[in-house]
Amino acid sequence: MSHSRFPRVFVLTSLLLCFLVTYTTLYLYHRVPASYSISNPQATPLKDSDIVLEGAGVIQNIDGHVFPPAPVATADKGAAPVSTDVPAVPPPETLSHTGGPEDGSHGLDQKLPSELTDAAGPPVQVPQILGGPPEGDSQGQQIVLLPDPKECPSDMAFLVRASVQLGLTERVRYSRRRIRPVFSNQIDRDEVVNITEPLVQNDVEVDLWDCWDADIVESPPIKLHVPKPYAEESFAHLIFGVATEYNRLKESISTSAHWLSGTDAQLVAVVADASQRMPGEMEQLEQAFAEAGVNASLVRPIDDAYTTSQNHFTVLVDMLERGSPETQWYGLLDDDTFFPSLTPLSNALAAVDHTTDAYVGTLSEDFNAIRTFGFMAYGGAGAYLSPPLAKKLGDQSRRCIEEAKSVEGDIIIRDCVYTNSRAKLTILPGLYQQDMKVDASGFFEAGLRPLNLHHWKSWYSEPVDKMAAAAKFCGDCFLQRWRFGTDTVLSNGYSIATYRDGVDTVDLQTVEGTWMSMVWNTGYVQEYDFSIGPLRQPYGPGEKRSYKLMDVEFTERGPLKQLYVLAGNPEAGELDEVVELIWEKQ
Repeated sequence: MSHSRFPRVFVLTSLLLCFLVTYTTLYLYHRVPASYSISNPQATPLKDSDIVLEGAGVIQNIDGHVFPPAPVATADKGAAPVSTDVPAVPPPETLSHTGGPEDGSHGLDQKLPSELTDAAGPPVQVPQILGGPPEGDSQGQQIVLLPDPKECPSDMAFLVRASVQLGLTERVRYSRRRIRPVFSNQIDRDEVVNITEPLVQNDVEVDLWDCWDADIVESPPIKLHVPKPYAEESFAHLIFGVATEYNRLKESISTSAHWLSGTDAQLVAVVADASQRMPGEMEQLEQAFAEAGVNASLVRPIDDAYTTSQNHFTVLVDMLERGSPETQWYGLLDDDTFFPSLTPLSNALAAVDHTTDAYVGTLSEDFNAIRTFGFMAYGGAGAYLSPPLAKKLGDQSRRCIEEAKSVEGDIIIRDCVYTNSRAKLTILPGLYQQDMKVDASGFFEAGLRPLNLHHWKSWYSEPVDKMAAAAKFCGDCFLQRWRFGTDTVLSNGYSIATYRDGVDTVDLQTVEGTWMSMVWNTGYVQEYDFSIGPLRQPYGPGEKRSYKLMDVEFTERGPLKQLYVLAGNPEAGELDEVVELIWEKQ
């Protein structure tokens, strides 16, 4: 009896040990919490038949389930869309004064130094993929484990959801501050109001996978005086035109919707590679814009031999066909021109007589670009033509292309204006070409009031539609600045910057020259003094810490929630730091 009992005990003990080792391994290395069940939707199998949609930045499987976007890096903007949801460092590529032919623009080629491509934004982390199939096993499954907002209090759900897309560390240093806006029409937008108390305090370490026990200590809400929201109005008097490629246009739906949705303004897009698309694709993309509330017309080039740069001018022909007696301005844009809101643009254009020949725009901020390309309305800021002048140019479009001495679209527009009318360039304050490479933080932290933004997904990378959510909440408060305590400046919608030596050492009336110029590839160049100067030297490592806006949540009936993130150094074991500002709805 005793002889036969021993093997059974040995077998049972072995099985128990195997179970404990396996369970412990899964728990420690595969991040499977003890409370997870196999049916938990946060651990969803990805089959080999799953579709990875790089253009949309999502992972979608055959049952229609869509995972949050994962960042996709690409060096070929013309061939693959660039994600606008997650800030990414611009890859080394050929650039031009308006963005380069690859992105629907046109100009001087410049190489972005590869050694600078790690200068922007936090490191991107892709959600961990576990349990991959053996090589050659087409029936295997992969498990993507994601933090579950249900494992945290409801007021932290936005942070947990955003952490997946932003690739935050699993534990973060987190603080929260509520802002009680005081709306007024008597705001001095250029004043940097001094708030004596600190903005960021009482931060705690939070486990994004299990934050029920997070002890968040909130400071009392702080009152900030801001402009009133823009009134709802129709912009049917504005027609915009771009020349681009299909994939770039497709990736621009969400950013275009920010400033076009529900406005009655029209967008006409010449799709340079329309002849290469499958039947029905153009109509499907046009419908996608319509579903986003954008009145967009996708058209083919009037001549398949024309380049994207030439189409930048000839799109005017299609715009004129869609014009009406109500139309006051035809705006020719680069495909990465972005408006925080159409209200300031419309108000600024209203000061110009649209019943006469009018050619409106602005120069590059870089005087070297002006030396190279001349005096004209630069494409990233837009060239705005009154109806009388637009008709003259439209009638002469083919001749202007044939006689053009340059392949640059905005140069073709300028020369056609000057040879067919007596109109001269009217410079519109507030428009920006933004010829700034890699790090444009000095521009955004200067308290400027830009009518438009440009180069945001090529020369530098910023989530402009998320940034400009502030404009929907409090109008001209986008990029408005406040001082907090002794060392902090909030640039609303862009950053929370803390200065090691205190704000009193910072001349906030000057602009920090953080960017590189188009020609010299250096920061702090005097060629920008004439346009946005005076400039000051950029801060070195350790002198300034910037929490950058990475995500927002905003509904008509709810508050505006902003997440500002300072990426930790993973090699030093640092956690990401997150500040959530909650602008209360009044």
